[in-house]
Amino acid sequence: MPEHRKRIIHNFISLSFVQALSILFPLITFPYLLRVLGVEGFGLFTLIQTVLMYADLLVSFGFGLTATQHIARNLSNEERTQNVISAVFIIKGILFAISMIGFFLMAIFIPFLRENIWYILMASLYVMGNIFFPDWYFQGVQKMRSMTVVALLSKIISLLLILILVHSKNDILFAIFALAAGNFIAGLVGFYLLSRTVTLKLKNPGKRFLYSIFRESAVVFTSIMLVPLYSSVNLFILRAFSNPLMVGYYAIAEKIYSALAMLTNIANRTFYPHLSQLYAKSKDAYRKNVRSIVGIFLAGFSILSVIIFFTAPWIVQLVSGLHQDSEIAYAIQLLSIMCIGLFFSPYVSFFFQLLVIQGQRKSAFKNIAAVVVVNLVCGTLLTYLFSGKGMAVNLCINTFLLALINYISFSRKHPELEHRPA
Repeated sequence: MPEHRKRIIHNFISLSFVQALSILFPLITFPYLLRVLGVEGFGLFTLIQTVLMYADLLVSFGFGLTATQHIARNLSNEERTQNVISAVFIIKGILFAISMIGFFLMAIFIPFLRENIWYILMASLYVMGNIFFPDWYFQGVQKMRSMTVVALLSKIISLLLILILVHSKNDILFAIFALAAGNFIAGLVGFYLLSRTVTLKLKNPGKRFLYSIFRESAVVFTSIMLVPLYSSVNLFILRAFSNPLMVGYYAIAEKIYSALAMLTNIANRTFYPHLSQLYAKSKDAYRKNVRSIVGIFLAGFSILSVIIFFTAPWIVQLVSGLHQDSEIAYAIQLLSIMCIGLFFSPYVSFFFQLLVIQGQRKSAFKNIAAVVVVNLVCGTLLTYLFSGKGMAVNLCINTFLLALINYISFSRKHPELEHRPA
């Protein structure tokens, strides 16, 4: 078997383990947090996570795609690799400082942030872990085993802290600390593994190189930053037209949907460095790989969507820890609707990554920006008319729409894919 195939298989196994942890961790912690914090407390915890997610995305700044691509294409160029590593850490540190200053300024004018400022500050520990963790480097050199070790450590620490510290409805701060501490410690371990993998020579790579990396990542970051509007802004829209209990039920269904949709990250993160190298070497081989992956997604997520639709009651019961029909009936209905969106979900991120590889970053941004506008209008209207069910339908509409227009943009550069079977 060729060496690159062995590497892909090993990386796929490692990332499958990481993804399994990402799915298993919520299955263990969410039922516990839901029972201990209550539905309203769990809803607040989810909103805090949403704020945290935006800060985390700012610090990540799209480096999972751009820095990974640079590392993958310059494996034999040590000086270029060192410049990329230095640039990423410098930019991340600056962005973290900006995010903290931004939160303090916004807290002056936004009551939600002001009332929960201690939660936000505690959550910042999570973002600091992101600064240190060089997942973009391990992806670029296709050594995903290190990511597996760090992910396992993070989940174990967070789980133990949740079980030890969170025992009542008043322990939301401890729940956030548990989540943040696990990621912070994992980030430090990841940085240590990086120092053992490559001789670190952190230096000033030069203003021109810094600006080049920043500008390239800015377009990708802006595109990625808009995507969470599906979940975060939608929660606030739902809260505006309903009540905290409804937000809690929707959060349960949306968490399950997101965990399942993230399965596509295994393939995306496994193949992205390989496809980046392949695109530069052989367009024909690149196209063949793309068709094969699309075929896998089509078969896999068709089966998965059907299975989730028929097992939704059991899944919601397992994840939420609630057993009475009156408590979980609405969440079950929401998850059943979301199964339609689940079928289209893998193509959103997959074709987005292909657009980045092909240098179509501006097209990727325009596509997401257009769908965000549709989401705001459609989400508000459907939620006003049909409450949580309307928001679930909105999720499906926008997932399909973004997958479609990303595919159209991709096909403009490779039109022959429209006429060949996957």
